[in-house]
Amino acid sequence: MKRGVADVEVDAQHGRGRLGCLADFITDLLSQPALNETIHLCGPAPLRVIENCPGTVLDLTYEKLHSFSYSKVPSQWRRLYEEASLYRASELVVEATLDGDVWLDAVVRILDTGIILAGAPGRGPVFRRIFGQLEQLVTPDLGHDIPATFDVVPQRAVDSGSAVPRAVHVLDLEGFQKWLGKGAGPLIVPGAMGHWPASQLWHDPNYLLRRTLGGRRLVPVEIGESYTSEGWSQRLMTIREYMRAFLLPSEPAEVGYLAQYDLFAQIPALRNDIVVPDYCYAATELDEDSLRTSGLGNAEPLDEPLLNAWLGPKGTKTPLHTDPYHNILCQVVGYKYIRLYAPSQTPNVYPRGLDENGISMENTSHVDVSVFRASLSESCELDVEGGLRKLFPLFEKAKYVEAVLAPGECMYIPVGWWHYVESLTTSFSVSFWWT
Repeated sequence: MKRGVADVEVDAQHGRGRLGCLADFITDLLSQPALNETIHLCGPAPLRVIENCPGTVLDLTYEKLHSFSYSKVPSQWRRLYEEASLYRASELVVEATLDGDVWLDAVVRILDTGIILAGAPGRGPVFRRIFGQLEQLVTPDLGHDIPATFDVVPQRAVDSGSAVPRAVHVLDLEGFQKWLGKGAGPLIVPGAMGHWPASQLWHDPNYLLRRTLGGRRLVPVEIGESYTSEGWSQRLMTIREYMRAFLLPSEPAEVGYLAQYDLFAQIPALRNDIVVPDYCYAATELDEDSLRTSGLGNAEPLDEPLLNAWLGPKGTKTPLHTDPYHNILCQVVGYKYIRLYAPSQTPNVYPRGLDENGISMENTSHVDVSVFRASLSESCELDVEGGLRKLFPLFEKAKYVEAVLAPGECMYIPVGWWHYVESLTTSFSVSFWWT
């Protein structure tokens, strides 16, 4: 049946009514007190104008957030930024028209920027409930040029006498605990993620777009091969922009990596697709070599495993480095090459010192592993024989183990072990740190 003008007007009125309800919903949530409130420490002036001039408060607070290193930003300024973000989102909804989705793009950008920059210290549940309402309000338009799966070419296992040991089948917690009790090093476990919804769903770019409001959700992306590369930077962009620029092209203009980011706290719909491995609740001990690993003394104990997402195209690299926690790295999509060195090899991998900003980089090696293993790089501009071996003469003799991690496999990386990681294909991984 042909729809008439009256039908369209009814739909428009209904849409405007739903937007009004959304604005009222946000206002009602903001009237409720936040937990562990510190916002009053910002002084009365910004709080007097936050409801009517949230943009002004955002500009003021943005400067405050960037006056400190990220970990040292006082909680009250984080609270003020997230509160102003919510008021500004409500303002944008009130001002919205139904002509296109410009209003939706703006609202999502404001909300996600509030989460990413402030960390949602007091209003995390509020953000989640608002995004839940937006998901019911919007039908994502994905476009017709998105493939059904990521382009992933199967990779061969390493043919090496220094391969990472592999379990012959899925280990239960008791079996994994026995492995730890032997004082063993890294271990690959196959099949441990077969029950994850992500194992079937994340291969499809369209699924990721649907779970992120048509790819509108904002994420921090690292631009450059690795964080030690010259010209490396970070950029906030939507999942849709990131996918079109970096994940889907066969030869992207530059490398972009969504790396070591808790995507799952920001987007709980994706968190529901994974399960924390039982291995993260095994009892662990530190050996003498691991205790000397830089950064362990400053690592905060974890009450629960710390989750991070790693999503990127072929060619993304994580330099040779150590982590202050035990790690289970779960490979969901694609293949990664991983090379590991025991803590006892630390003198042979040439740890860095302080960078130009006085920040300790002692947990990162000076050595570019991809250059030494030239087969991993498409080009090798450095004179490996004459140059790097003179700079790092001990590195070539350092003992290591290596592996290609395939979809459905997870790798245990003990605390303090040096590891280099390179994506051989488009790759989506999840790491779980625990103490």
